[in-house]
Amino acid sequence: MPRLLAFLPNPLYTGLHMAKRWWMTLLAVTATWAMLAQAEDLTGRVRKSVEQCTLNQPGTKPFHLKATLAPSLDRDKDSGRTGEVEIWWASPERWKREVRSPAFHQIQIVNGAHHWEKNEGDYFPQWLQQAAGELINPVPQLDQVLPQVKSAEVRHLFGQINIDWVTNTGTAEVHNILRSGIALKESDGQLLYAYGFGWGGGFKDYQIFHGRTIPTTVNVGSPQVTAKVVALEDLGEVPPGWFDAEAPGGDPNPLRTELIDEITLRKNLLPAEPIAWPPLQDGPLQGNVTTQIVVDREGAVREIGTMISENGGVNATGKEAVLKMRFKPFLVNGEQVQVMSQVTTPFKTVRPSGGEIFESAHDYFERGRSVGFPAAAAKSPYLLHAQFEAGAKEGVETGRYEDVWVSEDHWRREAWFGKSHYVRSQNGNKRYQLAEGPEASVLQLVFRVLEPIPAIDTFVESDWRIKRDTVNGTKTVRVLTGYESPEGQLDPVQVRAFWFDDAGLLLKTYFRGIETERADFQDFGTVKIAHHIDVLKDGQMAIRILVTDVTAADNASGKTFEVRGHEWKRAFTDEVR
Repeated sequence: MPRLLAFLPNPLYTGLHMAKRWWMTLLAVTATWAMLAQAEDLTGRVRKSVEQCTLNQPGTKPFHLKATLAPSLDRDKDSGRTGEVEIWWASPERWKREVRSPAFHQIQIVNGAHHWEKNEGDYFPQWLQQAAGELINPVPQLDQVLPQVKSAEVRHLFGQINIDWVTNTGTAEVHNILRSGIALKESDGQLLYAYGFGWGGGFKDYQIFHGRTIPTTVNVGSPQVTAKVVALEDLGEVPPGWFDAEAPGGDPNPLRTELIDEITLRKNLLPAEPIAWPPLQDGPLQGNVTTQIVVDREGAVREIGTMISENGGVNATGKEAVLKMRFKPFLVNGEQVQVMSQVTTPFKTVRPSGGEIFESAHDYFERGRSVGFPAAAAKSPYLLHAQFEAGAKEGVETGRYEDVWVSEDHWRREAWFGKSHYVRSQNGNKRYQLAEGPEASVLQLVFRVLEPIPAIDTFVESDWRIKRDTVNGTKTVRVLTGYESPEGQLDPVQVRAFWFDDAGLLLKTYFRGIETERADFQDFGTVKIAHHIDVLKDGQMAIRILVTDVTAADNASGKTFEVRGHEWKRAFTDEVR
């Protein structure tokens, strides 16, 4: 009998257990409701932000808009992506639009159920369509976007709310994804950028139009085009017949662009010659090349987006192969249409024979850290001091920098310059950041210059290209990402580059148009620390940093690494510390 009683439920235990389960359930339900409430609040903010800057919606005052289009970057000035957009809008069911580029001109009229258009040119460029659409409707698929926002990844940084999500795409044989996102200004919810399949842009220079807040500068596409609104005004009087959608002379078969998935796209793909992939000195030897394309009514590829792959060395060949693709014409209700889709091409290649085989960017970065930076290689606490000279409002001033390191999760970096002060630190699993004063940005640059190698968790290996180079007569390996012209000019916005000698020491860097040169390497334990660093902008000296001493340090109190009230979460930065 005692054994039987041992298995019978204890009333007190059962009551406590049930109470505990009840509280756990209540907490779970409460947390779930809190998450749902946050998602609903964010969805509401996105809806309000988009509707506030959308012109072509019910309730908008009739308007006339005119915008000019031109390449955003000087290097794309010969791309042919110039033109104009002009819109006369009375209501969502009654409007007229004219778009013009060097190779295409269209006039389109909508009046109720009637649609009229006249085209000059056999292909309506996607970049031109997108620019014309984004000017008046930044998120054309808002009802499809809002459900995605509820479960999207949300990050708050630098005064922005960044909302991102992915959609699974590709084929049964080759899986892929499409990325989409929206960014809002934290303070007032203003739309900063939005993008998805077949739509999207960056938005700025807002102006008020009858209660709407409208962006007058819109950036779209790749190569990027900037649309500048030169007129946004009340519609006023229009000539008789201005919105006549039954006038003679229109095209019987309007130009349409349909968005289709890759499976549907490939059903019309015609046979082609196998692709001869180039040998690759570094990086993965197999993977996928992915891009977005627009196919015209005859089945030829007319536009191609940015090439994305596991190894950038195959991108040029992949782009050439995609441009050569041919398709049977796509039909909708028996009429030929343009289509936009994603296309994924697998690649597989080999190493070149007889050539130098480079290691990965990951290996060069990790070696550079371990041989030249005490925070990465130190086994015992250290204290480093440096002085620097930089330009300020009153002329050239001297600043100072201090780095105390006890362990990977107990350290403090601090700098002073004039009336400015900047701190980053870590105490256990808590990070801190404090920036104050008018020259805080100078101090942030000093931090990056002193430890410039990007964190491994912030980059994609295939983005980096590696080759031999020299720095002041020393043989180096250059690791670079971003656009480099055929003449060797580095794009100051996109390019990041690092030059390592054969021992792994970092001799030179380039980022944001800023070049640094590192010299006077001195031993400290197992590392060689650069004691002289020159920072140059456009070839002119901007900052000179001199490390004055590096010494062993006693263990510091935990409070040394706390900056109360300035907790910080590392995000959107490739700096390790």
